[in-house]
Amino acid sequence: MARIIAPGGDMTKLPDATEGEFVVEIPPQFEKYVDAAMLRLQALCPSCRFAWKGGTISIGSSGGIAEDQLRRDILHVVYREKIYVETLVMRQALVAAVTGR
Repeated sequence: MARIIAPGGDMTKLPDATEGEFVVEIPPQFEKYVDAAMLRLQALCPSCRFAWKGGTISIGSSGGIAEDQLRRDILHVVYREKIYVETLVMRQALVAAVTGR
């Protein structure tokens, strides 16, 4: 998986990076997870601006991150948020069973 943040914590700057604005379309079944995912993305990419606009996330990048890398990472973060929400009750029940709470 491509990383937004390099191991040292600096933004990964690639030679094919673009600066400017682009959009990533989010499928309707994932839209309810976008707000939480965008919060995580803002922490991972502080030099980017994210805006949720009717089915798309608009990204303004000034950090020189490759568009295809950022697009891939955005979709991955949204999907991870979906998995987190859908498995939260199961994980809480498992912890309760193991710890006796």
